[in-house]
Amino acid sequence: MRNFFISYKSPLTVIIVLIIMSGVYIYSRLQTSLFPEITFPKIKIIADAGLQPVNKMMVTVTKPLENAIKRVPDLADIRSITSRGSCEISAFMDWDANVDLSQQRIESRISEIRNDLPPGVQITVERMNPSILPVIGYTLETNNTGFTAIDMKQIALYTVKPFLSQVKGVAEIRIIGGKQKEYWLTLNPQKMSQLNITPDILSNALTQTNFIQSNGYLSDYHLMYLTVTDATVHSLDELQNLIISNNGKRIVQLKDIAEVKIREGVEYTRINANGKEGLLVAIIKQPNTNLIAVSDEMEKKVEDLKKLLPPGVTVSPYYVQADFVNDSVKSVTDSLWIGLALAIVVAIIFLRSFKASATILITIPITICLTLIAMYTVGYTLNIMTLGAIAAAIGLIIDDAIVVVEQIHRTHEEHPGEPSTTIVQKAIHYLLPAMIGSSMSTIVIFIPFEMMSGVAGAYFKVMTNTMIMILVCSFFVTWIFLPVVYLLLTRRSKETRKKSVKPV
Repeated sequence: MRNFFISYKSPLTVIIVLIIMSGVYIYSRLQTSLFPEITFPKIKIIADAGLQPVNKMMVTVTKPLENAIKRVPDLADIRSITSRGSCEISAFMDWDANVDLSQQRIESRISEIRNDLPPGVQITVERMNPSILPVIGYTLETNNTGFTAIDMKQIALYTVKPFLSQVKGVAEIRIIGGKQKEYWLTLNPQKMSQLNITPDILSNALTQTNFIQSNGYLSDYHLMYLTVTDATVHSLDELQNLIISNNGKRIVQLKDIAEVKIREGVEYTRINANGKEGLLVAIIKQPNTNLIAVSDEMEKKVEDLKKLLPPGVTVSPYYVQADFVNDSVKSVTDSLWIGLALAIVVAIIFLRSFKASATILITIPITICLTLIAMYTVGYTLNIMTLGAIAAAIGLIIDDAIVVVEQIHRTHEEHPGEPSTTIVQKAIHYLLPAMIGSSMSTIVIFIPFEMMSGVAGAYFKVMTNTMIMILVCSFFVTWIFLPVVYLLLTRRSKETRKKSVKPV
């Protein structure tokens, strides 16, 4: 490695510039989220059967689903919670199992027993990962007494939800709270008996209405028309005028045998915002979507939404997950600047060299940029675990740079007559075994974290791998690139210039 830093100074300088440029570019492209994108080996099955009693729900829905799920390979444990009209089953798979394949197997087993379940049961199967949790939450409230809970629910479902769904990166808009609009029928048994209307006739009439059906195409004068039967009910009057029976002699409408009213549906979740009844609008982002970008776009969209809402209806945020990520990024940035400032102060006070301080100031951003490139290569995002690892490793990065610069400075004092190129070569050659031992001993500390299992192990592995990447990058930067930076900041002395001039 004779005169390595002089022979390859120009190529290494180009590599340094490319690392800085690539790091800045990747930082702008790197995905951000609060937690790492980890898919836990847990699959949740939720069944909704209306208002069935708990005992019947347990026998007809929960037990058959559990028996079907138990036949899935790699199943470690299964737990269920049954309540009136619903059950929630959690299937815990082995950590080495393929969660996507396990989900498909569970869905396949459920489809086999679908006909044995009560009619109308709705079943959803979801994998558990941070992407299913809301990243932004808004409250929808009003101070206008003219808007009822039903009206607020209608605004949320048919104005707020479609409008906010247009934001790129949004997977789902959940509306929580409010009152659902329902039509209640109070039957008159005497009139039904007089008109010979049975409950079955009424049920069939209601079932055969409120639909849209295509009747096919109709051709006329070289044009083709699509015919559609629209039997939907849009208002209370249309429902009251619904024909229940027509025997050719008399037409019986719904209002002849029943009293029809609009009432609030039964809700089991009550939302209060600022002491008033309101609704929650939860934003679910798509997996591997930039949290900061989604949050910024959603903020702009909400401002446009406020112009469309009726007077007296307001929407305001109560939870923005991006704020936590921004705080973490700010914390890491502050730690970096404070560390750089302290390192420069130490270099100036103890080494009394501006060149040493400038070398440290340039070397640390190179290490950070190289780490970002490594994180982007392995698919990591900026989250509380990776940012925490960067913040914790900043001190180690600064320490590596100070040790190498101090050794170069010390070698200068021991050999004052030699040029800087030789001094740097000697210092790195002398310090290389100690650098390798120091880096390896620090990396070995994190090996036990790689052996952790469970949810804690999944999160700590992300932080541990990030720490190892930072330490490896710090070693290569201080070993190869720091001497080049030091030489670039070194002015050639007159004696060196004279030695470099060869007689003709």
